[in-house]
Amino acid sequence: MTATETLRANSGITFKPLAPTFGAECVGVDFSKPVPGSTVQIIRDGMARYGVLVFRGTQLDDAGHVAFAAQFGDLDDQTPWIHPGTPYRLGQYTQLSDVGNIEVDGHIVQKEDIRYQINQGNKLFHVDCSYNPRRAGYSMLRAHTLPPKGTGGGTAFADTRTAYDDLDAESKDRIKDLVLWHSLWHSRRLGAPDSAVLQSVNPEDHAMARHKLVQLHEPSGRTNLYIAWHAYRVDGWTREESRPLIEALLEHASQDKYTFQVDWENNGDLIIWDNTCVMHRATGGTYQGKYVRDMRRATVLDSSSTAWGLNDQTVERSGMFASTTKNTKWVDGQDVKTQAA
Repeated sequence: MTATETLRANSGITFKPLAPTFGAECVGVDFSKPVPGSTVQIIRDGMARYGVLVFRGTQLDDAGHVAFAAQFGDLDDQTPWIHPGTPYRLGQYTQLSDVGNIEVDGHIVQKEDIRYQINQGNKLFHVDCSYNPRRAGYSMLRAHTLPPKGTGGGTAFADTRTAYDDLDAESKDRIKDLVLWHSLWHSRRLGAPDSAVLQSVNPEDHAMARHKLVQLHEPSGRTNLYIAWHAYRVDGWTREESRPLIEALLEHASQDKYTFQVDWENNGDLIIWDNTCVMHRATGGTYQGKYVRDMRRATVLDSSSTAWGLNDQTVERSGMFASTTKNTKWVDGQDVKTQAA
């Protein structure tokens, strides 16, 4: 038994597998007080093995959520998504992404709202922040207020390590050196084909990030497909040349044998996933436009050797209100907001 295994055995923390190749429910972590470093290490080891960990009924509040997430590394913040001069719904906690369906004034987002249309891209399998120069590592999504049971709102996950393992030798050889361009606005357009506003956005006018398609997942030592519906094209290929390969790999990696769904049960449930070896998507439901689904996510920036991909190491990121740099076009969310009004 290794030192970490001994530590886990003595801690009372256990992992219950949720699918044949990845995912587990983690039991035994006490979130009522600061989580000790030894427990953080056990969770890291569990993440390396399972890629997705589910914690039920943590009862974390926003402050505790941020403090817990910060123990795993540098946190992303929501500044590029906050309209200048408009209060942030989560107040001082800009380290938390507001991924709920309610506005600052409390009204539930409706299907005709641009925010609803933008969020339809979340129903496609993706990884968080691959379109930014420094990608996301762990995402930590917490249920603050759930819709009524039976109205949907689950989250599905896909195992991109096993999906890579199962590719034939010829396919692995073909893709081993490829680099993908990732675009936020590409996936947003795909997710909302009937949105005139989003269909008017040309992804090539805005920021993209480059990351290798085939990567070593350093925590586990396994090879991984780093892919998402954010993937716009292969570096050096045209969009038309890229589309068949990207779509074929995404369809391969999202087969039932590589996926499972987590149903949120109670307020305070928390799911952590590793964006560098797992894709995820929102599954939607009848709650949309009717019931509150208030979800909040902390995003731990990747600290692996491939965290920055083939991108400049800049603090600039994509977002509705990201600033403009000398050599990069960034999305002008003010214009999108105006068009949608």
